[in-house]
Amino acid sequence: MLSERLETIADLIEYGETMADIGTDHGFLPVHLIKSGKCTNAIATDISKNSLKKAEELIISEGLINECSARVGNGLAPIGIGEVDDAVIAGMGGILMAEILSADIGKSHSFKKIILQPRSKISYLRKWIRDNGFSITKERIAKEGERFCEILLVEPCENSNIQVENNLEAYSEDEFLLTDFFPETLIYEPNELTLEYLQYHLIKNEAILTKLKNNMSKNTEGVINTVNDAKLRHFESIVRHLKMLIKKYEETKFSDAY
Repeated sequence: MLSERLETIADLIEYGETMADIGTDHGFLPVHLIKSGKCTNAIATDISKNSLKKAEELIISEGLINECSARVGNGLAPIGIGEVDDAVIAGMGGILMAEILSADIGKSHSFKKIILQPRSKISYLRKWIRDNGFSITKERIAKEGERFCEILLVEPCENSNIQVENNLEAYSEDEFLLTDFFPETLIYEPNELTLEYLQYHLIKNEAILTKLKNNMSKNTEGVINTVNDAKLRHFESIVRHLKMLIKKYEETKFSDAY
């Protein structure tokens, strides 16, 4: 049985598609997709030969060696162009995901869709996606323990000008849109976790904002700290944006009830 996180990812794969699970670890996702009849073929990859052994053992024990192959390799390297419809990259940091996709941008654009579930730096990843010829067509939220998991369905844009941006750490906050942090697509197809997710981040960002304001008020010399001032405005914008999304969500839920 899949976790809620992996089940949400599996739901974004269409029947009859083929897929590659990059960094598969135990191989639960590709094995489930084949056993459920959703995929006719799947590839499980991992950079670590020892980690891939767990997936290989599962594939053999389930009798799926003809439908699911296990390959050692870094990122997308083990996958040929046109070999599968979809790629899944889950459970890594957003910057690492961007590095994997930009290592062979032509191959990345060859997939029908890519499903990404970053552990961190999701705003950086969203910016990389929109800067490199992709669009996010769906967003899902799942929970793993107490942790929220954001899941992005990404598709290549037609006739896009590809520009690879690897150095995500060099992005300044001014280059990010509010939708790189919390896009409105979160409330287009809401589930029971949507409001909880938005409220969690509202409380978190309000706490950061309060701390910044308290630190600035302690400056008795009256010197303006431009760095802290920029941070203050940044988090004020995020808090306003989250309140707007929550209001829209509640209005949408209210209108749906009538």
